[in-house]
Amino acid sequence: MGERHEMRWGGLAGIAAVVFAAVGRIVLGRMPRLTDPAGVVTMYLATHRAQIMWGTILYAIGIALFLWFGAALSTAFRRADEDSAAPAVVLAGFIVVSALAFMAFSAFAGMTYAMTEYRALLLFAPAPYATMTVLGTVGGVATALTFAAIAVAIARTHVFPRWMALFAGIVAVVRLLAAFTLGVTGGVLVPGGWLETYVPGILAALWMLTASGLLIHEHLPALRMRAPRVMGPHRA
Repeated sequence: MGERHEMRWGGLAGIAAVVFAAVGRIVLGRMPRLTDPAGVVTMYLATHRAQIMWGTILYAIGIALFLWFGAALSTAFRRADEDSAAPAVVLAGFIVVSALAFMAFSAFAGMTYAMTEYRALLLFAPAPYATMTVLGTVGGVATALTFAAIAVAIARTHVFPRWMALFAGIVAVVRLLAAFTLGVTGGVLVPGGWLETYVPGILAALWMLTASGLLIHEHLPALRMRAPRVMGPHRA
């Protein structure tokens, strides 16, 4: 029974990860898009230095909790089917996504700090800002593959209800399609825009919250532990 409680902590970590990421995004405020004039990017960095620093810290905490959730999820899959490679792929996906996100936000915070400390560098702000935006878009491919692995793992192990596998598959497809906006140069599909950023992010957050709720309530039929069989005579 004690081992299963690990899943509860993983579920709580998943919920907390979504909360920290949401609050961090609110703290960052309206971030410029790639189609915005260079002056908009410069002004954003110059006037939002404190918000960017705090937002980065919140995101960093959320990323650590996201990885914790992924480890618990992988453990649940492995306990249900020790012969499958899917749990290892899921865990590897969470590690890659967490590493990319941590590096991207750290680089963004470092860039902002340096350019606002040495104001002359703000003239060059649009170039590294665009690089960070593109990095986030390309990193969506890793997220898509992670959710695809989750869908396969659920279908194989039945740890979660079948519709959770379909839900994870939808998240994977939407996130992969969002990555293809990299070649768009204008409109609502431009990288960093609300459609490319928020729709996949909201879907992934809803899946995580649902999965976290199931982990917290230990609603994992494939992991229900059977009572140990008593060996030897049991009749008087």
